[in-house]
Amino acid sequence: MSDVFNLIDEMEGYFEECKTMPFSNKIIVDMEVVYEFMTDLRLKLPEEIKRSQRILEEKERIIEDSRKEADHALNKASARVNELIDDHEISRKAEKKAQEIIEAANQTAKEIKVGAYEYVEELVEQMEYAMRDTVEQTNIHYGKFENYISQQVKVMANNREELIMSKNKLNE
Repeated sequence: MSDVFNLIDEMEGYFEECKTMPFSNKIIVDMEVVYEFMTDLRLKLPEEIKRSQRILEEKERIIEDSRKEADHALNKASARVNELIDDHEISRKAEKKAQEIIEAANQTAKEIKVGAYEYVEELVEQMEYAMRDTVEQTNIHYGKFENYISQQVKVMANNREELIMSKNKLNE
């Protein structure tokens, strides 16, 4: 574009050097010089326009590439965010499941403890009953044994009396 501007500057310089018509603002120009300027301008302008067009196309290409890269980065970031959300959701679900398992295990442990206490209580009750029965049976047998011994003592006392009587009869 600088060539075009240089050519325009040359044209301005030429017009400034041209002679003016008396009593007016009009100037006298050599048409061949003006045609040469126009020809040069026509030759240089398309090149500058083409170069400008190439620059604009390159700018558009860069913008489009930047958009694509931005879209790709955005899609990648969105995918990562979704992945993190999914990971977080999986972690949250795993934590919830773990909590449910812990609660179920605690409930099962509590039920086992209650069952153990009930079982031990039942065993203690059975032992208490057996011991009471043993005491009762012991008392019954002791009473029978006591009666038996008492009877034996009486039998022995009677036997001794008979012996003493028999001895006394002999001594008489």
